[in-house]
Amino acid sequence: MSRPTGVNSEDTKQFIVDVATKIFEQKGYSVTSMADIKNETNLSKGTIYYHFKNKEELYLYCIQQVSNEFIRNWDITSNTERFAEKKLYIWANLNSIMLQKPIMNTIQEYFVSTNKNNYDAVLKLYEPEFQIVSRILEEGINHGEFKGDLHIDDVSVLLYNFITSLANAELFGYHSSQEQKNLYKLAIDLILPGLKA
Repeated sequence: MSRPTGVNSEDTKQFIVDVATKIFEQKGYSVTSMADIKNETNLSKGTIYYHFKNKEELYLYCIQQVSNEFIRNWDITSNTERFAEKKLYIWANLNSIMLQKPIMNTIQEYFVSTNKNNYDAVLKLYEPEFQIVSRILEEGINHGEFKGDLHIDDVSVLLYNFITSLANAELFGYHSSQEQKNLYKLAIDLILPGLKA
């Protein structure tokens, strides 16, 4: 397939991703088709397939974009903070902000509809976010804020899963972004006593 002529390739790719993300958010993974994306973008089928070989590759790229945004925001907001405890609150708050990215709520449906037994592709996307938690714990131990005998891998898994599971808070009546933000803060309030030295 030849390169489309007369267009800025990176801008076109980002346009496809922006449109596809909205469609995936509205319709979910399984119902969305490449034809939907073609119709919404008004681009040729060849242009779309030049950038993405199939719907799955496009979907995973959209998820990667959100993950990259999380990492960029983390780097900016945590850069000047020295204390691990404060970093946990920053990390939790960023997770509450990510709730505003509905595409993240489609991941479970992606696994079900594709009948994937291999989670490697999505786990790879989450690895940088997961490593943030491990680094915070390690820093907290090294600076004497957290217990020295914490098993970083185990506690990272617990913390990551606990905080990310709050994405379902809306089901329990936490509809506003402020209510959700408060819930994430409360989660760290409850976790900290178990971490502290």
